[in-house]
Amino acid sequence: MTTAPRRSFVGLIVVSIATLVCLPARTAAQQGLEYEVKAAFLYNFISFVTWPSTTFAAPSDPLRVCVVGADPFGSVLDRTMEGGSSGTHPLIVERVRDEGGLSRCAVVFVPRAADARASAVIRAVASRAVLTIGESPEFLEKGGMINFVLEGGKVRFDVNVPTAAARGLVLSSRLLRVARNTIRTSSGA
Repeated sequence: MTTAPRRSFVGLIVVSIATLVCLPARTAAQQGLEYEVKAAFLYNFISFVTWPSTTFAAPSDPLRVCVVGADPFGSVLDRTMEGGSSGTHPLIVERVRDEGGLSRCAVVFVPRAADARASAVIRAVASRAVLTIGESPEFLEKGGMINFVLEGGKVRFDVNVPTAAARGLVLSSRLLRVARNTIRTSSGA
C-alpha cells in the first residue's frame, strides 16, 4: 500500500538536518522543532511501509497512528496527519493510555517518557502487523521496528528489518536507504 507523500522523503531529511544542525542545546523551542520533524518522519514512514492485506477489514478502514502515554507532539502530529491517507485508508491519530487501547492501531509510537512500558507495548501488538516506533536507546533491542535518535542535533532513525518482516510488514528500500543504521539479520536471540 503506497501513497504519494506530501513531501519528498529525501527533501524532508535535508530540511530536518539543515534545520537542526545549528541547534546544539535542547531548548523548549528546539524540542518542539524536534517533534515537528518526527511527526513529518512518521507521516512519511507510512508511505514506505506495506501492510498485509488482512490488516484492514475494509478498504476504507482508517489507519490509526497511536501514541502511548503522554504525547510529546501536542497538536503537531494531528496537523501533520490531517487529510493524509495510505492508499484508501485515511490516517487517524489516537492517544492510548495503556496496552488495552492498542487493538485498533496500525502504527504505535512509544515516546521516551513511556520507555519503561515499551516491552509491554511491543508484546501487546506482537501478533499483529503493527509498525512500532520509539525514541529510546534500547527500543530496537526490545523488539521495536524503527527508533528515532538525535545525532549531532539531527533527527535520524534506525530500522530493524527482521522484526518488521516477522510481523508481515514490508519496508521500502527507499526508507532503508535513508536510515542511519539498518539491522538486516536476526540476532538469533
